[in-house]
Amino acid sequence: MKINNNIQALNAYRNLNKNQFQTSKNLEKLASGMRINRAADDAAGLAISEKMRSQIRGLKMAERNAMDGISLMQTAEGALQEVHAILQRMRELAVQGANDTNTEYDRQQIQKEVEQLKLEVDSISEKTEFNTRKLLNGSSAVLASISEDTDNGANVIGMPKVIDPRLQSGVYHVKVEGSTEVVTLNQVGAGIADEDNISLDEDLGEGDDFYPQAFGEYTINVRSFLANDPDPDDPASDIQYSATIQVVGPNGLPLEERSVPVHSSSVTPNNEFSIGGLSINTANIREAGTIKVSIEQKATFSVYRGEDTADENKIAAEKTITTRNGVITHGGIEFSFDNSIADDETKFSITNNALAFQIGPNTNQNVMIDVPRLDVVTLGIEEVDVTSQKGANEAIFILDNAINVLSDVRAKLGATQNRMEHTVNNLQVTHENLTASESRIRDADMALEMTEFTRNNILNQSATAMLAQANQLPQGVLQLLQ
Repeated sequence: MKINNNIQALNAYRNLNKNQFQTSKNLEKLASGMRINRAADDAAGLAISEKMRSQIRGLKMAERNAMDGISLMQTAEGALQEVHAILQRMRELAVQGANDTNTEYDRQQIQKEVEQLKLEVDSISEKTEFNTRKLLNGSSAVLASISEDTDNGANVIGMPKVIDPRLQSGVYHVKVEGSTEVVTLNQVGAGIADEDNISLDEDLGEGDDFYPQAFGEYTINVRSFLANDPDPDDPASDIQYSATIQVVGPNGLPLEERSVPVHSSSVTPNNEFSIGGLSINTANIREAGTIKVSIEQKATFSVYRGEDTADENKIAAEKTITTRNGVITHGGIEFSFDNSIADDETKFSITNNALAFQIGPNTNQNVMIDVPRLDVVTLGIEEVDVTSQKGANEAIFILDNAINVLSDVRAKLGATQNRMEHTVNNLQVTHENLTASESRIRDADMALEMTEFTRNNILNQSATAMLAQANQLPQGVLQLLQ
């Protein structure tokens, strides 16, 4: 028997201390509801769950951002809806003013309302705001500009139009190579069934009435087809055929109307007439009818960002594209051309002020949206004047174009808004699933912890009792001293 070292008591004490430590951890988890209260509880789990927590909180904020973005776009779209109503009213007034039942005095009264509506369009453009951020004054636009005429080697019409608002501000180039004319007969008639009979008149140049010619679908109306026998008494005399030919441009407006010889017996085969900017071979016209022909341009386009067209600056590789109504889109930029398109390149600059909606928890997870300035100048209605029949008639066409411009902007906003609604749904699902995963790592299983607490509590009581018994063992030595 030994009294200096009570091994049994030490063993009981060690187990009691261990059980009390485990009980303390059980109480901590039950009190906090967390399985991991410090890194020592689960170092790897802590690192993983903290990363998840960053994503969860970012997803929740991104969801709010997306919903705020939808609210901003709804504000802009609501204002544009009113501008649409104004344009429709102006068009209605233009139709009224084009009627000659109105006197000059009547048209002046109509013009007064037109002028007030113009002022309101400008007012809406300047005053529409969301959270004090102006929406329709051009401060959120993506603008492209060509500084010098000498920079426009490819003869782009107007300014390039940025379709992808993610493009950065800076200098860009569009390069055009191998341009060729493409003629397609969309409707045959009057005896013409071969596109070789129609083309753009290459002899036209600067100063000619119909130069430069627009690309798109032309309508050729052949009317008043007549056969004339100059000498009915002479069987050998040739019958002379003629017809009135009207050319309507791609914009739907008549260009020119002429009476010309037709049919192979009246004109030399391959004899061509220039009408409305088109070169038309009338030898095959044998009757009245209507022809619809699309004239476009096919070329290879490439887009570069930077001061030169080095290969490393290319953002859109060479692609052979046929224009559609003279328009092509490549590299997120829209370019418009007419028949003056040239194999060269055009240098232009982009200034990007588009709004960025942060719709994800990480860097660069955003949606860009640009809203152009929508005042009377941008819409092209500044000079609308219905004080004459001619002016009112022209105003109808101008307002139709303005309505199309506005519809394009509203459609873009609506499409982005629909996208954002899907984004919100996706964020909510991702947030839910990621939270469930993080919960499995960090949250305590209360039932399991209570079970372990009960077990450890019983062991504590048992260890305490055994420690008391072990402390009594050395007292047996006293029996030997009696």
